[in-house]
Amino acid sequence: ICSPAGTMINEKTDIIEASYTVPILVDFWAEWCGPCRMVGPILEELHREANGAWKLVKVNTEEQPELMERYGIQGIPALKLFWKGTIIAEQVGAQPKHLLKRWLDVVLPGEDKEAWDQLAPQLAEMDAATALQQLQAFVQKYPNHQAGRVAYWKRLVFHKPHEVLQAVTPLANAEPLIDTWQDLITLASFLTMEFGNESPVDAALQQAQAQLQQGNTDAALEQLINSIMLNKTAHDGIARKTCIALFHNLGEQHPITQKHRTRFNMAVY
Repeated sequence: ICSPAGTMINEKTDIIEASYTVPILVDFWAEWCGPCRMVGPILEELHREANGAWKLVKVNTEEQPELMERYGIQGIPALKLFWKGTIIAEQVGAQPKHLLKRWLDVVLPGEDKEAWDQLAPQLAEMDAATALQQLQAFVQKYPNHQAGRVAYWKRLVFHKPHEVLQAVTPLANAEPLIDTWQDLITLASFLTMEFGNESPVDAALQQAQAQLQQGNTDAALEQLINSIMLNKTAHDGIARKTCIALFHNLGEQHPITQKHRTRFNMAVY
């Protein structure tokens, strides 16, 4: 532990200056606080498991009330994460280990997060091929970065649906992105289905597949909705599910979503 219980903390050296080298998690606690006594050992365990990725500093609010006042602590246990002299995340109250670990996984800075913060805003300005290439390079370098993987799969699914289906299916019921995994599985499943030309429904679905593979979501939605109007339950309602997945992928405010939403709702209901 960076600062054992009972150690007087020097704010400048132990927190501010130290945070320029490694993230510093400050635990504001007190002996009389029951939730603090529960959270303390959990934080110490997480700190040991982190192998130096971050350091834990424990501030006893009874012994150093000036720090409690300076940082506006209203309730304890209170956690504040410092990075390069700035508080980048905080929370108050007791949490079990798995929730604290999840919180730290999200908020802790790292090379992958800094790289993603640079890349993500640029993706909208890139053409589809360049964006996919950049995302592929990113996930090869940072394979555990979840937002990068999701963004990559959302684009890759239209080119290599079998590969995405294989990667995402084991995650189907994993929180907190269940809806995202299900949408990707739906899109990959639709793009790997085989349709004949025996019926107008299958013909429309086949055309929708081809349009998606060519990157034309607008035309694909047109054909999917055509197939729903002909038979909304065909192939276990795959056209309806695919439309919804595409709307989610684009976002409700996207012009293509808004263009097709009303007609889709009429076709379904």
